[in-house]
Amino acid sequence: MCTNVAATGKSVRSPGAVYIGSVSDDPYDIRTRVIVERAKDAYAFVGTDLVPLTAAVSAAEYARSTSGAPTRGLNERGLAFTWAFAWEKPQNKPPAGAVKAHQAWGEVMRRCGTVDEAVTLLSDLPRDFGAAGMLADRTGDCALVEIGRRHVTVSRRLGRDPGGTGVNVNCWMAMQDEDGDPKAGLGVATAPNLTRYSRATERLGLVDGRIGLGEMKDVLCDHGHKERFAGENTLVPGHGFSICNHGSMDGRAFDPAAPAWGSVSAEIIDPVNSIFWYAYGWPCGEAPQFGDQMLQERSWGTFVGFRLKDLPAGQYTTLTGELTPLAIRHFHRLLAFTS
Repeated sequence: MCTNVAATGKSVRSPGAVYIGSVSDDPYDIRTRVIVERAKDAYAFVGTDLVPLTAAVSAAEYARSTSGAPTRGLNERGLAFTWAFAWEKPQNKPPAGAVKAHQAWGEVMRRCGTVDEAVTLLSDLPRDFGAAGMLADRTGDCALVEIGRRHVTVSRRLGRDPGGTGVNVNCWMAMQDEDGDPKAGLGVATAPNLTRYSRATERLGLVDGRIGLGEMKDVLCDHGHKERFAGENTLVPGHGFSICNHGSMDGRAFDPAAPAWGSVSAEIIDPVNSIFWYAYGWPCGEAPQFGDQMLQERSWGTFVGFRLKDLPAGQYTTLTGELTPLAIRHFHRLLAFTS
């Protein structure tokens, strides 16, 4: 459960820039951490790894479908991706040898250098996941890509000229009627896709033509519809209706049997400058209101920049929001967020 945003071309402040950003929404017992991979005969990349905190994880089927690395990424060629889980019709079965999302995105990061190469590879791979994806490269090219077990479709292309903005949530646009599960569509008032999609589109429109890192962060920190009770969500009870998602069942403690979901991290990827910006927990940095918003008191409230060329392979943050010893050794190479 995520919200993804993109901006390039005429929509950004700096000529030639392109940004894709995301909030990673999950049960609070499934968390992200920053990793760098450097493998022989493959492109290096920096990105996130999604990992359950314990073996007795909530939303076990979701965890099996989405966990792994990378879940967001930027490679040494300047290709970047993010994605949101998309509900697919149950009758769409995976082909033999189909790969999970993190396996497919790992192949994209290791083998592709452009948006076009990534779309071709995703189309060729046998797939066992549904995704509303975003791809961008350092030329300023950007694509919104709908990925399912049967089809891959580029629903929008945002080239450097003229550019524009885009939003993904947890459903498809072009493929929704044919392949999407109706319970997740934008027209379902008790699902959170319309509230997040419309709010992100509105916020991007207000700053269109002058979008930079600060404006991307502001969209990801938006609390429109935050006051709506997450228990009303018929798609995923416990997941809220806002972009910066403070989902809660108003519980005194996290309950794996009825988990609260929210934004466990946020990311802004800058392919032109090869920087992966990461914030643990809620990007707004607010304190939790309820006991079931587990670990959100550790939210950073700011982004830290990881420039791939400066960093050796390894893990840079923990699942509970600390910098690792490797990150401390290279602390002088990490970047402070300035908008």
